[in-house]
This record gives sequence, C-alpha cells and structure tokens, in this order.
Amino acid sequence: MKLNKLIIPLFLSVNSAVLYANQNASELIEPIMVTIPAGSFQMGNTEEEDAQPIHKVTLTEFSLGKYEVTVREFRQFVEETDYEMPTKCIHQLNGWFNYGETNGSWENNSLNTSDFQPVNCIGWLAANAYTQWLAKKTGRPYRLPSEAEWEYAAKAGTTSKYYFGDDLEQALVCEYENTADLTGENILQRDSSTSYVNFFNGKSNCVDHAAYASIVGMYKPNPFGLHDIVSNVVEFITDCYKDNYKNAHNDGQAWIDNDCKYRVARGGSWHWNTFPVSQRGVVGEDFVGAVEGFRIALDGAAPAISSNTVKFIKALKTAQRSEQLRRDAVLPYPATVTNLKLDKEAGIITLKWDKSSQSDIESYRIYRNAATGGVFKLLAANIIETTFKDANIDNHQYEYTVVAVRHNQQGDYSNVVKTPTSWVHAPGRVEAESAIKFSNASIGRTSDIDGKFNLTGGEGISDNAIISYQLKVAHSGNYNLSYRVAAPRDTKGFAVVINGKELAVEKITSTGGYKKWQTQRGSTYFYLKQGENKLTLKSLDKNWKLNWVSFNPN
Repeated sequence: MKLNKLIIPLFLSVNSAVLYANQNASELIEPIMVTIPAGSFQMGNTEEEDAQPIHKVTLTEFSLGKYEVTVREFRQFVEETDYEMPTKCIHQLNGWFNYGETNGSWENNSLNTSDFQPVNCIGWLAANAYTQWLAKKTGRPYRLPSEAEWEYAAKAGTTSKYYFGDDLEQALVCEYENTADLTGENILQRDSSTSYVNFFNGKSNCVDHAAYASIVGMYKPNPFGLHDIVSNVVEFITDCYKDNYKNAHNDGQAWIDNDCKYRVARGGSWHWNTFPVSQRGVVGEDFVGAVEGFRIALDGAAPAISSNTVKFIKALKTAQRSEQLRRDAVLPYPATVTNLKLDKEAGIITLKWDKSSQSDIESYRIYRNAATGGVFKLLAANIIETTFKDANIDNHQYEYTVVAVRHNQQGDYSNVVKTPTSWVHAPGRVEAESAIKFSNASIGRTSDIDGKFNLTGGEGISDNAIISYQLKVAHSGNYNLSYRVAAPRDTKGFAVVINGKELAVEKITSTGGYKKWQTQRGSTYFYLKQGENKLTLKSLDKNWKLNWVSFNPN
C-alpha cells in the first residue's frame, strides 16, 4: 500500500479561529488541557516488530487533555449534533472470547456507571467527529493526538518501561493506573465467572479499587501532569496504522494513508494488565468496543479555562472525593492462602491447606481449572474447614487453587496444584482438553452435542498452536484419525507428530461455522508402536475448533 505523508494544514492555519468560532462556545465544557513542552525522544522499542526502527522525534509545544474525555463532556456533542451513535458495543463479559456485539451505547452500557468515567462504546469515527465539532464551536483546532505526541507525552521524559519505573513485580502500578488487578479479579469472577489468570498478560500484584473503567483522575499523574495515560481505557489516535516505523515522520506529525481502514490505538485499559508505554495497538475505524475512548490534543499552549469548564472541574472533584471515600472504606483484602496440597486416591481429589492466620476469615472458596492453561472457575464456596474433596473429575489434568474470604471479598489465589498427568489411549477417543500442554489455543465449553469442552481461541485455534498429549498404544499397528471439528472455512488443518516425527497432515474442510460440528476422517494411515508415546498436534492454520480426535486401527 502506498502511503502519503499528509498533514492537516487547515488546523495549522492562523485563520482557523475565525473559521471555527461560534457564539455559543462560552456554554461549552472544554477539555482540561495540559501544556506539553517541546522536546525530543526516542520513539519505539526493540521488543515489538511494529515499533521498529527506533527513531528520534522532535516535537514543538502542544497540549493534551489532562483526562480522557468523559461521558458528560461527550454528551454535549451528541445532544447538539444528533450524531448517529452506535447502539451496539462489544462488551466481552460472558467469557473472554465472546466477541459478539451486545446492546450498549455511550450512555447506557454495563461497564459505565458515572458521567465522570471516560466515554466508551463510541468507535474512532465518533471520537474524531467530536474533535471536529469542538474545534468548530471554540475556534481552536482540537483534534486527536498523533502517535508520536501520545508516546512523548506518556513517557514524560522517562526511559523506563512505564513513566513510574520498570515495576517488574507489577506492585506499583495501582498507584498510577487502573489496570487488571485483584479488585478486577474479584468482580470478574462474580459477574462473569472469568479470570485474568491465564488471560493474555495476566494481572498485577496490587489493588487499584476499580473493576472496570475508573472515574478520571483517581490515580497519580505522570510527570507532565496527565492522568490515566497508560491504562483506564485504550485511546484512539489520529494515525493510520502501518506495521513498522520505516519512513516515519521525525516531527511528530500523524501518518495518514489515502485508504485508512485501521487506526493506531495507544495505552491499555482496566481489561488488561499494563502495557509498556511504547507498545502499539490497532483498531478498525468501524470497531465499537467498551474499553476504547480518547483524549484531546491541540497545537500550542493550553488555553485558559472557560467558566463552564470551571463548573465541570468542581463537579468532577465532588465525584472524585465520593469515589475516594468509597475506596477508603474498603477493608484490606484477605491474605493469600498458603501451602495448598493435593492428593488423589480412588478417583477422588483431596485438597488441604494451612488455616489463615487472620482471625476474621469467614470461609474459603475453591477454584478449579478444567485443564492447564484454561480459566479458573468457582467450584465450591462457603467452605469453613481447610480440606475439600472433589469426586467429580474426568480423565484429564485439573488445576486447583484456594482463596480466603472476608466480607465477600476474596484474597489472591494460593499456589496452584495439579492432578497427576493423564494418559490418553489408542485405539480410542482423545478429548481435546486432555492435553498435558498447549499453546496459542484456549479451552471453552463446547457447543457440540457431545463433550464438555473444546479447544478454541480468539479466531479459533491459532495457526501456530501446539497441543501435546501422553499417548498409550494398546497394540502396535496402523491407525488413522477421526476428528470432531467446527470451522467456518476450509483450513490447512494440523500435522500429527509422534515422538517428534511427523506422520500425517490432516486437512479440515468447512463445517459451515464455529457452532456447526462435524466428524471428519483422515485418509492417511500411520504406524504406532505399542507402549508410551508422545502425541503432538501442530496447527497449520487458524479458524477451527477441536472437540476430540479418535485413533482408529486398520
């Protein structure tokens, strides 16, 4: 794709104030801006391919919103313009891989509860339209920031992973940003039976007191005075996305493409653990999600604060104070349970752990993971003893963890214990979730008529997933496979590897969708030796799900 190095000269015009001025500007709540001083920095990093090459960028003075644009500020735009806002939004609350749109708008969604939280469920197009409207109303060339402006402002002269340091233990971040933390883990398990553990980049080791998006300005600012710059909601950027920094501008201007379907997104959100400041994101112009918002940029120094903005600041401070009082009243979370042990005998799992030293612990909760790498689900609650038996198990590996509970708040997870590694058998059926190890795939409840779980992922099983099993072969001989799959298209399928040697490649034909399951049979027979073997399935394509495979003797 040929890219053009374009700027928006209209926004740089000395006559822009005359062009955009409107007599009603005094009635507006204008964003609270912070002046970002001119300077240079090294943009990019060596850990992400799309953030290379690292290059020097020199910027002139500009301004950036002190906070992300709130619901209350955005309401002015919608009410005055009757802009056609999206009525559906991707919430992702019923498990992390439920990407379907649900009813939800910028002012009515399940994740926002305050006018002073950052607006979401809007999409890039509406965010950009807001900036154009605001520019016309005020005579000031408001806009979305460029990618270079955002990174420069977020780093604020620092060179560490985050502006507050490298934070290798992920224990400091909660003082500065709203991220995936113990608060979120509590609420997510309660609301949607899902977890940050084994999800993307995990969770931090601290408490930020916000489960979803936070009222803006509740955490410490960065050295430039910007709040929530790394993580509260993901922020939309002006730039079109390209997958590297080759030929990138060195003056901070946005990179604009004639056919710009994807835009850069920066920062993280409450939905994920914290990303490094220089990590890039990408979002389609027509994508509408519940963890994306924006902040405003402006050339030159921050303007004077209008009278209506002064009123907004007063109301925001009241909301912040009320929220801080709520957070201050929250009791400390229970201490982590220690010394969890597991014993398996006669098909029954027995768990034992040390009694909490805190005298006011009311009970314990048991969480179980259906297979290594999956999501911990609540198995039992209101346990008052320090032992628990689980007889409801199948022939695959389980993981267990225990938490202490006080005033309906649970502490962090204990050490994780696992059942002994299971064996699968040939001839016979092998459930997909019986893997002893897998990567680039996840476990989900199956929509098939047979079986409890299947292997899946954001776009089905990934094209580089590796799934390993311990296989016992009853007698030597030739076998081929049957496999129960769901796929919206024909795929390259997967390779069958036994003891490190590739023996067959099984293609997958379209079943008509992810919820339409079909048993398909491979045409290749291969020799299996009696005894213990290592079976590996290597995915060669994405967009497929696996319920089970079956070894069929010749």
